[in-house]
Amino acid sequence: MKTSKLLMVGLASLVVSSICSAQSTSKMGEIYTNRCANCHGITANGVPKLQEKAGVKAHEADAMGVASQEQTNIYGPALNLLNKEEIATKLLDIRSKDFDKKSYHSVMVQNLKTIEAREGKVSDEEMAAYIFDTFGNAAE
Repeated sequence: MKTSKLLMVGLASLVVSSICSAQSTSKMGEIYTNRCANCHGITANGVPKLQEKAGVKAHEADAMGVASQEQTNIYGPALNLLNKEEIATKLLDIRSKDFDKKSYHSVMVQNLKTIEAREGKVSDEEMAAYIFDTFGNAAE
């Protein structure tokens, strides 16, 4: 009798943890696809920095591979080459360090604040796990 109750509790906790894990993975995937992929690429392979060219109209810029505004900075490094710990560390560093206002990292700090204002708190570990498991070496 005690064994069967213990077995039922164990199975229930396994099911609940699987559901919670699936929801957090799904949420991280949704956040990455809707927010992070704009700069880090659809498959986390990065987006090269565009060459800035003054006086170019926006519809012409796409065809030329340049940015139409001087301050445009949508460069995002590749994340699919990093392991879970490296990705989580980079996210933690972005949260915990002050960066020069003109640096790429300061843009990422602002982006992360905007994402969390819209989507809620993003777990560094869960996002790192999602990126690594979906796009990194674990996905192969």
